[in-house]
Amino acid sequence: MKKKVIIIILAALCLVFLWIITSGFSIQTSTYITDDFVVSEDGSMITFKVGVGSSMGYVRGYKDEGGGVKPHYLKFYSAWGGLNSSIGAKNEFVLELEPEDTEIYLYHGDGGYELALKKDVTSGEWYRVR
Repeated sequence: MKKKVIIIILAALCLVFLWIITSGFSIQTSTYITDDFVVSEDGSMITFKVGVGSSMGYVRGYKDEGGGVKPHYLKFYSAWGGLNSSIGAKNEFVLELEPEDTEIYLYHGDGGYELALKKDVTSGEWYRVR
């Protein structure tokens, strides 16, 4: 009897641990870039902050699926630990830029990618698209 209880407890703990880990691989589709982003003086990187538009959730990282000769397409991932956990969460990120980069898009689920930041080609200034 004691052995069965220990096995059940260990199995439950493994399931909880697995859920904590796998939740960090889900895509956060309600992210947005705030107004306080900064481009380095040489234009080689942009530091930006993200927020989450839904009532719960945190961001832990992102994946850039573009860049170079095509725009940056960013997918943000939820923090570890479940629905509203903040384990490993952060809101400030750095993205390396090439001189020819002009657009940064964010992934919003079924809505696809939406333009978030754009570079004015004549002035070289980046601005948030609303």
